[in-house]
Amino acid sequence: MVAAALGVLVVLSACGDLLQEPDTGIGKVVVRLEEVSGDAQVGAPGAPLAQPLRVRVVNFDEEPAPRLWVQWSVLSGSGDVEPRNSFSDENGIAEATWTLGASGGLQEVQAFIRKDQPVIFGATAE
Repeated sequence: MVAAALGVLVVLSACGDLLQEPDTGIGKVVVRLEEVSGDAQVGAPGAPLAQPLRVRVVNFDEEPAPRLWVQWSVLSGSGDVEPRNSFSDENGIAEATWTLGASGGLQEVQAFIRKDQPVIFGATAE
């Protein structure tokens, strides 16, 4: 019985940390956003803009980066952007629809993967 227990202990100690995550070999993906379309539109207060906001996610090699999470948020003008989060498609494109706030003037929305590198869209409500 003691010999069997020692055998199990030796096998377990040879395995190391059994709860450690496996090394997949995949490092951090370096990506950035670039504006595609939708900036500098003019629309009626409280109404959706005619064109969607579109960004392209590109990787380190300047190739489209599909299936990455892009976040959208209103910076000024109290409007609404939908969806709040979207995934880039096979061409690296993510898009959202912007409904301007009720007040007139310049309003802004941002798209970002990392908050320190947003793409800012501006529109005028008039």
